[in-house]
Amino acid sequence: MGSGRLEIERKWLLAAPPSDAELRALGAEPIGIEQVYLLGTPEAPVRRIRRSEHSGRVEYTYTEKRFVAGIVRVEGELEINAAEYSRLLHEADPARGPIRKTRHVFDYAGNTLELDVFDRPPGICMLEIEFDRSDAPEPELPACLRILRDVSEDPAYLNVTLARADAEPGG
Repeated sequence: MGSGRLEIERKWLLAAPPSDAELRALGAEPIGIEQVYLLGTPEAPVRRIRRSEHSGRVEYTYTEKRFVAGIVRVEGELEINAAEYSRLLHEADPARGPIRKTRHVFDYAGNTLELDVFDRPPGICMLEIEFDRSDAPEPELPACLRILRDVSEDPAYLNVTLARADAEPGG
């Protein structure tokens, strides 16, 4: 898949999702996401496929990730079609279930924020922001987001970990 691009991402765990009215006020656009983790390879330890639905349009992607250090990863992503998505489902990691979440995307104070409300596993709400560098200043966040803590470097809150059948984040 090639070398990919650097992904520098911070994550925060929220006490609960904002209300629908608060999300509308932020201009948040909901995207339905299902992602399935595939068996890894030595070259691509984390592989996943994703089905995203937004405004009646469905997109499919294949992603490979490698951890570099801290909040930095190398990510390669390809758009695929529905048939390829179905074929790759046969490579699903049997130790992991699908992640299902609604991602609310909005811009705030110069950043693009992605707020994920998980259906599976249930009860998790996280905010993600990608940065250009790992030492980016602390971002300004909307007051309606009830942040519990920064989980950027907590492996329990990686989606690949949350997909594990026995995952109990924070426990």
